[in-house]
Amino acid sequence: MEPPERENDGSPSRSFPGLLRDILRAGRESPAETAQRQQARLCSLIDFARRRSPYYARRYSALPPDVGALETLPPVTKEELTAHFDAWSTDPSVTRESAEAFVADLSRIGRLYLGRYIAFSTSGTSGRPAVFLHDPAAAAVYLALTAARRIPSLIAPASLGSFLKGRARTATIVTTGGHFTSSVVDALARSRFPLLSGRNRTFSLMDPLPALVRSLNDFRPAVVGSYPTALSVLAGEQQAGRLRIRPALVLSGAELLSTALAERISVAFGCPVRDTYAASEFMGIAFDCRHGRLHVNADWAILEPVDAAFRPVPPGEASHTTLLTNLANRVQPLIRYDLGDSITVIPSPCPCGSRLPSIRVEGRHDEVLFPEDGDGVRRPQLPLVLATVVEKTEGLRAYQVIQSGSRHLRVRAETAPGYARAAVCGALLRALRDHLADQGLEGVSIEISDDPPLRDTPGGKLRQFLVGQAAPGTGDSGANSVHARCRWSSPRYRANSSPHWSHRGSLSRSSCCFSLDADDMFC
Repeated sequence: MEPPERENDGSPSRSFPGLLRDILRAGRESPAETAQRQQARLCSLIDFARRRSPYYARRYSALPPDVGALETLPPVTKEELTAHFDAWSTDPSVTRESAEAFVADLSRIGRLYLGRYIAFSTSGTSGRPAVFLHDPAAAAVYLALTAARRIPSLIAPASLGSFLKGRARTATIVTTGGHFTSSVVDALARSRFPLLSGRNRTFSLMDPLPALVRSLNDFRPAVVGSYPTALSVLAGEQQAGRLRIRPALVLSGAELLSTALAERISVAFGCPVRDTYAASEFMGIAFDCRHGRLHVNADWAILEPVDAAFRPVPPGEASHTTLLTNLANRVQPLIRYDLGDSITVIPSPCPCGSRLPSIRVEGRHDEVLFPEDGDGVRRPQLPLVLATVVEKTEGLRAYQVIQSGSRHLRVRAETAPGYARAAVCGALLRALRDHLADQGLEGVSIEISDDPPLRDTPGGKLRQFLVGQAAPGTGDSGANSVHARCRWSSPRYRANSSPHWSHRGSLSRSSCCFSLDADDMFC
């Protein structure tokens, strides 16, 4: 079966050099010209989805044939698309059964689904993964955006000496154990460019912190990429003298990076910290500039900040959620897709001179947990790592993990219809206990609460990891001495997690990749 055909969408060339030229040209255009470019690609995408995706054909059946106004189209959610997975795809050979079997096999990380599609696995409802596929042309767009707008701005002249001294060694520090964005992109790079494998290593946050610190000291990376919560912990290790590395650059992604935290990490490592906003649904939604603003790649991605009723939110005001339209990917069209993130469009021009729109990602705030081991040593547990463990539980619909004491966790769990609560909670407890034991935290007790997961405010975002007194609702006692709180953004597009960096919502895990060639990825 041949992949979905590509149609004229307003770009001068579908070749990689042509994409680069088009992206560079678009970066110099006025907002009005960017809007025209978006509209041409949007009309082409809508027409393609209506003809090739049975799901969109039914969903848009009552709309006029020449619809082109984005706001007239109904939003879609991850749950809806996953439930209609086979009908959503524009390639009849794509099936949910075969895609889920593919991502369930960890030996296939770095291979292409059906020989042509990049596949990312993210959290789904009821412990069943959501699978996002990207066709070769979409991957070429992501890589061209990275090559044209991300890589040239990363290494400042003052840091070039440290970068070369470190022989360009790159350490990507992420959660592992699935077809997460980071793992997949890193494996693709290694298989296509084996000579670079020695300079690029992935380190697992599932490992105990002392072992991770030793491994990083041995590797001596020139570039370090991870989540802000992980970088915060590593910055503490660096300042304490246990971690002894001198990177030229730190890359952050998958969580909210505050200005204060970026400064702390930068001071600890003595180098710049750069941020990327990305998702398993679109790698590289926005790249930061040297003034710290995230600029949306608006020629290929449309972001709509909206309120709870999906009405537009004006610039300068934080949205309830954000709708994403991916103009590059055709195998699984995403048109007004509820990303789950809160963003604010910054109305003022950026000092960097970029004419691309700039945003601030608000996200929802979860916290690093600091349970103590038997010797009273606090061992940080990162939200994305714990989420990787918890969300593999079949039948788990929603949850909160609350640290209510120095050696006590309380879990609020909601089971999906058709699942026995006792069985789901038992599996959840076993997964958490096994993980904590691997971290040297065998003495931490875990209790299942009768309370359901609670939001801070009605209609607000659900925080999944928090420390005692911050727990919404009643019945959870605060921890006595606890503990420095590190806030993070867990937008619903998982990130995990490149320079593609993915946020969490679909929750992917992102990674660093400086040297992928668009054509080689699909050889």
